[in-house]
Amino acid sequence: MAQLKQSLVHKNLGEVNVKLLPDGRLSVKATILMKPNNIENAQTGLAIDGSRSMQDIFGFSDNIIGGIFADEVCRPNLVQPVARKIAAYLANFDSDGGTETIYFACGRFGKQVERIGDISEDEAPTTTFAGPQKWGTGTCIVPAMQHFLNLYENSPWLMALIITDGLIDDLDEAKALSQIICEDMRDGKRGFTKFVVIGLGNDFNETNSKARQALEELDDLDEDPVYGVEGQDLWDHKIAKDMTSLNQIFAEVVTENTIIARSAEITDSFGIPVTPEGELSYADGLPALLRFTMTPGSTSFTITLPNGAQLEQDISSAFND
Repeated sequence: MAQLKQSLVHKNLGEVNVKLLPDGRLSVKATILMKPNNIENAQTGLAIDGSRSMQDIFGFSDNIIGGIFADEVCRPNLVQPVARKIAAYLANFDSDGGTETIYFACGRFGKQVERIGDISEDEAPTTTFAGPQKWGTGTCIVPAMQHFLNLYENSPWLMALIITDGLIDDLDEAKALSQIICEDMRDGKRGFTKFVVIGLGNDFNETNSKARQALEELDDLDEDPVYGVEGQDLWDHKIAKDMTSLNQIFAEVVTENTIIARSAEITDSFGIPVTPEGELSYADGLPALLRFTMTPGSTSFTITLPNGAQLEQDISSAFND
């Protein structure tokens, strides 16, 4: 599905995805923006790419000049303020008051993990994020996934953010592991689990870049004919430059069972009611996770609440990038 740029999404929506169906209709998946509050035994994690390609963003020079001139050619550490802000934000939702933080993609072939620590909201603003001890020669995401899965094996609720600057080398392995995780969630062997990848850097600026396409593949894994598990949506992705609020991290931490209004009407740009998946209408309740189809040629949808309040979302940009 094509995901709208976050800057074009209504402030009250988490994210909007649109897919053109063979018959011309538009399939829409959208979420109402909500933050999880007071979730018992909730755990959070933050994984920061430690591959060599991240060195520039961490502020390291090209090592062409050293000695007394080294300080003159150093660059600003762009990762540190981002990591501090995200760590503090996640710790606020963590039941033990700290978010587990690691570097991943470290060492040979980018398959190692280096632990930074369990960082609290108060500690985050002064924590140093200077990069790993051993910069990686590749970017493997599976070790980061396994770190959080093993550490919080019995947690009923886990969300981990993964910050990376480029192409994922073990994408197929990540898909295979994701299938196992989703099957375990479906079978009640594992609690709610969500991985959110944030693309940071120039490799994600182009819509058709391989790095960006890899994140979209993970995001759409729930619909994959090979790796997808019905009813389980493990991945979400964000592009850092498109984010307007950290609250958007929780764009997909909602379900159809979360009802936010006793009733609503959703119409397309022609004023025709949309067709909810599995429901006759939204007259009996508006869920936080919306899945519906619209008339061919529709360019927007409008949510109307019982009090007359309306939320209009333009989707015309979905296939124009």
